[in-house]
Amino acid sequence: MNEHHNIMRRFLTVLLASTFTYIIVGSAVIWSNESIANNRIKLPDIGNTSNIIISGELEKKLGKAFLRSIRLRVPLSNDQEINDYAQALGNKVAKFSEQPDRHFNFFVVRDYRINAFAGPDANIGLNSGLILAAESESELASVVAHEVAHVTQQHLQRAIETASQMSLPSAAATLAAIVLGVAVPGVGAAALMAVQAGQVQKQINFTRSHEAEADRVGVQNLADAGFDPRSMPIFFGRLQTATTQYGQKVPEILLTHPAPVSRISDTAARAEKFPYKQVEDSQDFRLIRMKIRVGKQPKSSINELITALNNESQQGTQQIKDAARYGLALSLAKGRQFEKARVILTALTKQNPAQQHYLTALALNDYRDNKPQRSLSLFRQATQLFPNSRAVNLLYAKVLLHNGKPQQALAYLNQDIQHFNPTPNVYDLLSIANGQVNNPVRGFQYRAEYFYSLGLTKDAIIQLEQALRAANNNFYLSSQIENRINQLRAELRAPRLL
Repeated sequence: MNEHHNIMRRFLTVLLASTFTYIIVGSAVIWSNESIANNRIKLPDIGNTSNIIISGELEKKLGKAFLRSIRLRVPLSNDQEINDYAQALGNKVAKFSEQPDRHFNFFVVRDYRINAFAGPDANIGLNSGLILAAESESELASVVAHEVAHVTQQHLQRAIETASQMSLPSAAATLAAIVLGVAVPGVGAAALMAVQAGQVQKQINFTRSHEAEADRVGVQNLADAGFDPRSMPIFFGRLQTATTQYGQKVPEILLTHPAPVSRISDTAARAEKFPYKQVEDSQDFRLIRMKIRVGKQPKSSINELITALNNESQQGTQQIKDAARYGLALSLAKGRQFEKARVILTALTKQNPAQQHYLTALALNDYRDNKPQRSLSLFRQATQLFPNSRAVNLLYAKVLLHNGKPQQALAYLNQDIQHFNPTPNVYDLLSIANGQVNNPVRGFQYRAEYFYSLGLTKDAIIQLEQALRAANNNFYLSSQIENRINQLRAELRAPRLL
């Protein structure tokens, strides 16, 4: 990799490694755009010319392709409860941004390094390590607010313009490679060389101004959303202090979001303009962090975590104790001590009937302990108590499938694709369910979409060709399948985007 390539990769990494999302769930308070604007501190306008660079339709196409490339290269979390929390937190922040009606897509990457990134069309990834590193929900929300500002201020458009000189798959793969810091043979280096060397320093300086603007807008956004604006300088300052004082490896987020003393002091000064208030962490934040913490622990040393969480469950407020007990139960289940886990989760469920995480953990504990009827009964109860929870409905569908009840599972899966953007996991379950109800054509079609959503377009075409053979000359189905095959083949040989 030559020096020019290194410089361009650093530039586009800084430019792209930013953003986040929105959707408040269950809020009883209605906020108008006018009331938000009236209470907003006036921010300087540094100008914006990027909205003429790329059309919204093109960005959406590139965003979908980018997400497929991300899935192909890094492990994303399949835990819907974790992803639902990330989406809800991002929605809460973005609701108070300068684009409150824009849709953002949040997802969690199973990577324990501290980082976050964004690509076209507000597709935003949060590393599991970032969620673990945040000592309060406001700290996590501060990163979200900063990234939301990158989106609303259209800081990503310049990088998209560069990438859009290529075909759709190549552009998406290149952007994904830049953001993730991985190699894509035959794509990344050639694509990055397309930018003139004389423009590099100017564009790097431009991204520095982006970071400063995202700080300013982010602090305001954080306060408007009800979080502690002081958490932004605190979080980045703590990461930087740990790096310099204790010789730890520099967190990925500081490589992509440099935090010099001047930036930390500037955000601290801005935060001090807001009246101080104590912001309580949500119990969902505590439980999701605990779930990630248990997931990170190797099975070979799970007993060490059980001991630690047993001690933690005796300390702090009742909510903190409950979170530790929840983690203890998950650890016991991971160590196949299902009965001990059941006792803890049963008590937590009775004491906290409005908290879905305890009930779903209890149902999954029974499922893994080979007690399917008890598990199904608990999941039925969960769907009645939490009918709008995507995680509950998908978990129930999965357990129904594994217990030979595909028709019931399909009801929940079809409902999911009507209300949400399908994920690979949903396509996978739909493929299995249709296979079980003897609908092979649909089964192959959904298997094709599963592969396509993972960036495996050629494998998707193979599945569609099998679907075409299974259609038995049904004109309507055959035409539908042939059209989809043609779409995917055309995408593979697509010309430049612009």
